[in-house]
Amino acid sequence: NQIPSHYAEYHGVHFQVSYAYGAVVANTTLWIVYIFLAKCVWKSPIPSPQFKVMALPGFLSGSLWAAGNFCSLFVVNAIGQGIGNACVQASVLVAGLWGILWYKEMRGHIVLIWAAFAALSFAGCVMLALTEK
Repeated sequence: NQIPSHYAEYHGVHFQVSYAYGAVVANTTLWIVYIFLAKCVWKSPIPSPQFKVMALPGFLSGSLWAAGNFCSLFVVNAIGQGIGNACVQASVLVAGLWGILWYKEMRGHIVLIWAAFAALSFAGCVMLALTEK
């Protein structure tokens, strides 16, 4: 997505359907390659996919991700690529906070380093938001 959207023939959510088809084709291809490698090259059993255990969490997390992706297309189309993409990519900051505060993935001084770069990223988003068109 490096081409500005105002040059594209289609805008926003028109790309969702093709993105979904691409995801299905890519994931199916990866599974086929993995099964081939596991059976023919590595000579190891294929792990159980645990459909009964993973169906609900997988469906919910996939639906939330798809809804977020769908909304991000509206945001970028509505407020422009400069600030829109910056705001959408700032979701990494939220994910980092979840990792630090809830899952305790980082501790000690590394959290301060993360916080400094998170503040720098947030400041960049704010500066983009304050720019005039």
